[in-house]
Amino acid sequence: MFSNPHRRKLGLVLLGSLVVLATASSAEAYIGPGAGFAFFSGFLVVFTALVSAVFALLTWPIRWLVRAIRRRHAFARSRVKKFVILGLDGMDPGMAKRLMDEGKLPHLAALADKGCFKPLATTLPSMSPVAWSSFQTGVNPGKHSIFDFLTRDKQSYQPRLSSVQIRGPRRTLSLGKYR
Repeated sequence: MFSNPHRRKLGLVLLGSLVVLATASSAEAYIGPGAGFAFFSGFLVVFTALVSAVFALLTWPIRWLVRAIRRRHAFARSRVKKFVILGLDGMDPGMAKRLMDEGKLPHLAALADKGCFKPLATTLPSMSPVAWSSFQTGVNPGKHSIFDFLTRDKQSYQPRLSSVQIRGPRRTLSLGKYR
């Protein structure tokens, strides 16, 4: 029946397991109070998740309807119909204000009268790629890692333009055929 020695051992192990299971008597064990707390907390988490899922499914049509109604009237209630940010790189806001007051920048003065003219704080270091990257992303240079026009290649230490370096993400999440 068992020509291979490995199959013979496997057959003996299975036969021994069946004998032990067939002749087993009752077993006694002590379950401490911690096991009850662990079981109850696990049950509570699963129960809360299921109740939340059922509640979300049942209220989905109502939430969808409320969002659809609010979205329809959102633009009618807004005070600002259009929003434009005009950023002039390297322009001194004090000089611009003086020239607008003297009438030498009439179009910029008209825009400032209709809207808002405010100087923005800059970043450290106060350089264009750092400041514009912070403005566009809303984070400080420590988060977006742009500190200069140039960056160094880590292998050769040669300078390269940081504005033309395009690289993929550091981490990816694979979901089937999607990344």
